Amino acid sequence: CVCLSLYPQVTRAKFFIRDEFLRISTSSGDGKHYCYPHFTCAIDTENIRRVFNDCRDIIQRMHLRQYELL
Repeated sequence: CVCLSLYPQVTRAKFFIRDEFLRISTSSGDGKHYCYPHFTCAIDTENIRRVFNDCRDIIQRMHLRQYELL
């Protein structure tokens, strides 16, 4: 949200949280964990669409790996 960008502490906090999720998701090194970070506001419909598409991608990859198609 634009209003939150006025607060540098909020910006630092959101990047810290994002970086922690990325670090945890890649720490296993086996390529089985996916993290697609997005900063969004609930009113940003295009970004919400991107989040749902990424969730779909994660689920599809999980199933393809499960059945050894990927």
